[in-house]
Amino acid sequence: MADFDFKGRVARARCIMNEHDIDCLHVTAGPNMTYFTGWSAYAGGWPVWLSAFLLPADGEPVLLISQMHYDIFKHAQSWVTDVRTHLDGEDPSEQLGDVLRELGASAGRIAVDDRMWFGDYRLLHQVAPSAEVISGSFIIDGLRMIKDAAEIEALRKANDISGVGFQKAAEVIREGVSEYQAAMEIAQAMLNAGSERMGVGGHFRSLSPRKIQGGDIIDIDIGGTWMGYGTDTARNVFVAPVTKEAERMWRVTAEAFDSTFEIIKPGVPLEEIDAVCRDYMAQHGYKQVWKVGHGVGLGGVHEAPLVQAGETMLTKPGMVFVVDPGCFVPDQWRDIPIHIENAVVVTEEGAENLTTYTHDLVVV
Repeated sequence: MADFDFKGRVARARCIMNEHDIDCLHVTAGPNMTYFTGWSAYAGGWPVWLSAFLLPADGEPVLLISQMHYDIFKHAQSWVTDVRTHLDGEDPSEQLGDVLRELGASAGRIAVDDRMWFGDYRLLHQVAPSAEVISGSFIIDGLRMIKDAAEIEALRKANDISGVGFQKAAEVIREGVSEYQAAMEIAQAMLNAGSERMGVGGHFRSLSPRKIQGGDIIDIDIGGTWMGYGTDTARNVFVAPVTKEAERMWRVTAEAFDSTFEIIKPGVPLEEIDAVCRDYMAQHGYKQVWKVGHGVGLGGVHEAPLVQAGETMLTKPGMVFVVDPGCFVPDQWRDIPIHIENAVVVTEEGAENLTTYTHDLVVV
């Protein structure tokens, strides 16, 4: 098992909190709770249930969850020891207010995630009306976007699992095979390789019974998951016959990736990475309409940093994000992109490509 430094993450969060006079960080269920505690309640906010990890600038943090979640939590290997519970359907407002007063935050500055459930936000205002509630995403995203060695190893394994999926796609995609059957075999191969989720998207989002036909361009947009860390990767499988234009689109896309990857190193504005990739596609007659990249990790595929126009943040060692050049194929029966999507990690001197599956044209 990877040795994730949860207490180090808490210490770094507290340094930022003290710099900005923040009394408490309120973290709801999901990837952010997992990041700090090693475990998360099911997603969903009040009134379904209240789940909150309350990290004071000083003192012992408190995990506030339902009794149902606590019975699950007891089997987790979390470092958190102060856990307060309430029953499903029980109003947790008094308990939340008591904990905030105990932590010295009921009339202070409380930082929350921008993606907080509105019911949780309203409950927080109800129990701590004198508190100043501010965005804490600059703390949480700022920490999570810089991966440590254990996180990078987990993501490296997740990308290896994606490679298994791509290889299986090249084996099973054939004229006459249903998209549903191909998707199931790709997902099974990834699960057999250790993936914690099926992680199959692209052409297979709807698991269609449609039969694959000659001339189809199949979008394989998949993401292996390992130790909770998921990646986002993509390739295409071309079903013969392949047009000259489709071949050219793939070649230009591969060249756009290479040109973009070459400039990635510490200190490069994220918007510059986006522009290099987008401009290369445009110079060859193709329009890229999606952002060139986004972070990957514990989140639901997309997380900070965002590699897009207007993002002036500079790259730093440990940042992991995808580079995803491509464009949509005109006159297809659905929204088919030709794209190469790889996860890369910024190193001290440049970058490492974590997605090692071939960029060669795959024709079946």
